[in-house]
Amino acid sequence: MNIMLVDDDDIIRQGMKKIILNSEHDWNVVAEAADGESALQLLREHPETELLITDVKMPIMDGIELIKKIREKDTGLKIIVLSGFDDYSYVHGAFINGALDYLLKPFQKSELLAKIESIENSIVAEQEINQYDKERKPVLLADTINRLLKGSGENITRDIRELENLGINASFSNFFVCIIRADQYYRQFKGVEEYVNRLNEDVKKIISECTERKEYDYCYYVNNQEMVCLFFCNNQEVAKELELKLFNTLNNREELVTDTIGVSNIHNSVEEMRVAYQEAFDAVQARFYMGKNIRIYYHEIADKYIDFQYDLEPMARQIIHCLELNDIIEAKSAIEQLFLDLSYSRPDKFRKYVVQFIEILIIRMREFDKVLQMQFQDWQFQIEYINTYRELKSFMNSIMQEVIEFIKEEKSKKSKKRIELAKIYIEENYKKQITLNDVAEHVELNASYFSNLFKEEEGINFSEYLLNIRMENAKRLLKDPTIKVYEIGNLVGYEDAVSFGRAFKKKIGMSPKEYRNFVY
Repeated sequence: MNIMLVDDDDIIRQGMKKIILNSEHDWNVVAEAADGESALQLLREHPETELLITDVKMPIMDGIELIKKIREKDTGLKIIVLSGFDDYSYVHGAFINGALDYLLKPFQKSELLAKIESIENSIVAEQEINQYDKERKPVLLADTINRLLKGSGENITRDIRELENLGINASFSNFFVCIIRADQYYRQFKGVEEYVNRLNEDVKKIISECTERKEYDYCYYVNNQEMVCLFFCNNQEVAKELELKLFNTLNNREELVTDTIGVSNIHNSVEEMRVAYQEAFDAVQARFYMGKNIRIYYHEIADKYIDFQYDLEPMARQIIHCLELNDIIEAKSAIEQLFLDLSYSRPDKFRKYVVQFIEILIIRMREFDKVLQMQFQDWQFQIEYINTYRELKSFMNSIMQEVIEFIKEEKSKKSKKRIELAKIYIEENYKKQITLNDVAEHVELNASYFSNLFKEEEGINFSEYLLNIRMENAKRLLKDPTIKVYEIGNLVGYEDAVSFGRAFKKKIGMSPKEYRNFVY
C-alpha cells in the first residue's frame, strides 16, 4: 500500500515513516509534506497514493482544508487524521469532510500499525467488491435490456431506473434499437463461441468510436447470434448519425466477414421498447431477402410479409418423383417453384417450411435420409443460419444433386450385383436348357429390363454370353480325347449333336471334330 505522510513536526513524520517501513507489511511511503498546500502538489505527482495520514493543525493549509480540497476531486483516497486531546473541533471537522479514522497524539507504534492495517483491509474489500460489480455489470445490463425489450412491460420504470444505476443515461427523449448480425456465420465460424468472440470484437470497435455521449447514450448485450444495441438520443438527426457511424465502424475494414444491421423506427415512449425490438428483429431478419452487408430499416420492410399456410405434400411428391427418375433439371425446377411459393413469408417461417419439407423427404425416401446422414449432418444448422434466399436455394439444390448421384450409384451397385448373380447362375446351369426368362426370374427382374441391363453391363446380349460360356466349356472338353464329340454337345446344353456342331462352327470357325484334330 502507498502512503503519504503530512505533518509539520518533522520528528513525528520521521517516526511514523520508520514504523511503517520497518513493519512486516508491504507498505511504502511515497511522499512527505509539512503542510496541506505542499501535500496537494505531491498528491498530483503521486496519483498512486492510497492512504493519507495528516495532522489537523499545520501552517499555510491545515488538515481540514486539505481534506476539503482532496474530496472535491477524489472521494476514494483513504485519510487518517492526527490530533491532540484538545483538538475535538478539528477532528469533528475532519470527519465531516471525509476522514475515515484518527489517532490521538501521542500514540503507540501498535496503534499506528493497527489503524493502517484496518484501512488496508477496507481497501482490499472495496477492490473485491468493485471487481465483482465490474464482472457482474455486463450480466446485469443484459438482463435489464432483455426485460425492457422482451419482457412483459410491467416494470418499465423500474428497469429504466436500473439502467440509470448501471451508468446509462436513459433520460433522452427518443430511442431506437439496432440488431447486428455477422454475415456468413455458417461458413466463417467453427462454432458459437468463435462467432460470439467476433461480435465482441464489434463491441470494441463501437465503444472506441461512440465515445462522445453528450447528445446520446447507449447500452448493448451479445447473445449467441446477435448484438442488440439500445440507443437513447434527443432527435432524429442524431439517431441517423449514430446508425451511420455504427454501420461504417463495423464494415469499413478489410475483412472477409461483414455485418448486417437491422434498425427500428425512432420511438419516444418507453412503453414502446418491445415494439422497437421487434422492429429491429424483423429488419435484420430481412437480410434473407435483401442481402448482406447493409443497413435495413424497419420502415423499408414493414407490411411486406404475407402470412399464409402452405401445403408441402404436393411439392414433396413431385420432388420424390424427380429424384427417383434421376431428373436433376426437374428437381431444381421444383425447388425453384417451392421457393417462389414461399416468397414473402417471414424469413423465420420460410426456414421452418424448408425444415419441414426436408423432414417429409427423410421419411419418404431412404436414399434422401442416407445422403443427409453422410454429407449434410448439419443441415438444420445450415438452414437456420444461411444468410439469404439465394444461398438457401443453392444449398437445397446441392442436396438434390447429391441425392440423385447417390441413387444412381446405388442403382448401379444393385445392377452390378444382379448381373453378377445372373452370371453365376449361368455358369452353374449352362448345361441345361436355360432361357433369358429363367435367369431374369432367378435375379428377380423383369425379363425385358434384365435383357437391357445385361447388355448395358456386359456389352453383349444374354444369348451371346450364354453361347460364349457353352463354347468355352466345349473347347475345354474337346481337349479330352476320352469324351466323344457327340457327348460334348449334351454336356454344354445342346439336345443333339447337329445343333451343337452348327453352333460350334458358327462361333469358332470349324467343326468340333476339326477343332479336336487341330488341338491335337
